[in-house]
Amino acid sequence: MTNAPSLDIEHQLQACRSKEETFKTLVVLSKTLPRLSDDEKIEDNKVKGCESAVWLIIEDINDVRHIRADSDAKLMRGVLVALLSLVADKSFADIQQMDLKRELAELNLSSYLTSSRTNGVLAILAQIQRP
Repeated sequence: MTNAPSLDIEHQLQACRSKEETFKTLVVLSKTLPRLSDDEKIEDNKVKGCESAVWLIIEDINDVRHIRADSDAKLMRGVLVALLSLVADKSFADIQQMDLKRELAELNLSSYLTSSRTNGVLAILAQIQRP
C-alpha cells in the first residue's frame, strides 16, 4: 500500500479540474503502488470481471485488513491506489460498514470509469468487503 495518507489522495483527486489533470494524477499515483511478484499474480488472486488484469491479496492481521494489489494497466493501478486509500488501516468490520461506492464517487473518477471499468471496480470493492 502507498504511504500517502488517504486524505492527501482524496484531495489530489478532488482538486483535478479536467480529465487530463485526473489522468496525470492517476498516473503519478500508479507509481506509488508496490508491484506484486509474478508468483503472486496467480489465478486465485485475480479479480474476476475486470477489463484489465487486477490481482488482490487480502490478509487480516491483528483485526486490520491489509490489501496489496496490482494491475497490468497503469491507469487501473492509479485507481487501485485511490481505492486502497479508502480502506487503509481499517478493520474488516469497519470496511464492511463503509459505503465504498459513495466514497469512490467522491474521488472524482467518473470520467475514467467506463461501464466495463465500473463493473471491474465494483468487483474489486466486493472482494475487499468479502469475508
